[in-house]
Amino acid sequence: MSKSQIQLPLTTNRNVWVSMAIIASILCGIIMILFYFQELFVVVLLGLCFIVLFDKGVKIFNRYTKKHTRKQKQVIAVILLLILGNIAGFFFTRIADISHLLSNLENLQLMIEIGMRLLMDILSALPENVADRMNDFIIGILDSMYAYVGVVISQALFYILAIVLIYPIMFKMYLKDTDRIKTMLAGLVPSRFEKEAKQTVSAILMQSNNFFVAKIIESICIAMICCVGFYIIGLPGWLFLGILAGLLNNVPYIGPIFSTIPPIVAGFALGWETAVWAVVVCAIAQIVDNIYLIPFMISSKVSVSPFTTVVLILTFSQLFGALGMILSIPIYIVCKIILIESYKLLVRVFPEPIID
Repeated sequence: MSKSQIQLPLTTNRNVWVSMAIIASILCGIIMILFYFQELFVVVLLGLCFIVLFDKGVKIFNRYTKKHTRKQKQVIAVILLLILGNIAGFFFTRIADISHLLSNLENLQLMIEIGMRLLMDILSALPENVADRMNDFIIGILDSMYAYVGVVISQALFYILAIVLIYPIMFKMYLKDTDRIKTMLAGLVPSRFEKEAKQTVSAILMQSNNFFVAKIIESICIAMICCVGFYIIGLPGWLFLGILAGLLNNVPYIGPIFSTIPPIVAGFALGWETAVWAVVVCAIAQIVDNIYLIPFMISSKVSVSPFTTVVLILTFSQLFGALGMILSIPIYIVCKIILIESYKLLVRVFPEPIID
């Protein structure tokens, strides 16, 4: 959406602003409801992403195989599935390489033992009341960690159950009921507002597609830099660790920090030099991301100022946690388009009052 489309003249018609306030309240209510059921929201959102990717893949496949017969298309599809299966198998074998580190963690274990001895020496040298408080503090941290692990396991079980129950229904609706759903949604919009509704949906799809394409390209670039760097320094499981870094980079602020922890741990298993080089690789990836990818690539795809981005991320993280941080920009884009298109429509429906 260009700037000329956003710079609209302000109206003095009270009906327009009352209607805008109602629309904004409805959007806020929808957002609050979605994040209140955020576990289910995440499952459905990921399902929609899979459906979109599947739909794009089908369209690309049909575009390049439109001259082939049905049987030829089936053969090509089987070959592509076999290739993807081999790629996935190679990926999981690279993950298995990390398991070899479990037999070579003497350096990391030695560091943990030294740290525990140092901690016990410090506690023994402190006054008794201070040592007891420190001991209670450490026990509290360990109990919190155990409780957090339990929460993670329970949430993982919920996600698995929700995926098993919901995804077959979603894909069945996509494959068999797509046209009926589109017709039903189109029937909810009055015929005189059909043009504006189509423009709104088209703008949302275009901006959302631009944002997600930019984030995918960003993740791929970060993953490639990390994979190459980890491979050069001889880090086991370099492919998995590089892809993990690219995925975690989508989580604002804390994602890049968390993505450095597995390479550092894997590096310490081989020696502190490898761990330092792993940090250097991650730092190079973040420098490229912040100096080139974000300012030039993502900003050109999505017209959101850096200040607005920071405010949105901090606000949504405070309100909705990590999920809010990830979805703050897409939600802002969707709401902005809806509000702008609604304002344009309302200005047309409620024109300026004529002053004699």
